[in-house]
Amino acid sequence: MKLNDFLIAEGTSMGQFAKAVGTTTATVSRIADGTVVPRKALMKRINQATGGLVTPNDLVGIYCKEVCPNIDASRDGGANNE
Repeated sequence: MKLNDFLIAEGTSMGQFAKAVGTTTATVSRIADGTVVPRKALMKRINQATGGLVTPNDLVGIYCKEVCPNIDASRDGGANNE
């Protein structure tokens, strides 16, 4: 779920959410519109504050439709591909 969608669904302002996750309203706004990607610690706080509805993938715009069959091969640069 995108952050903006979460905020609208919950009726929460960006300012309220910013206080809940320990950042500024401006930062939440930039994250919500995709201008910036939050650092790992802030991603974790956003995920926790949304009850897991907004995931790190949502924050960076990665949307998986299915599991990649060669995920392990891609991690080692394909060295084990036969």
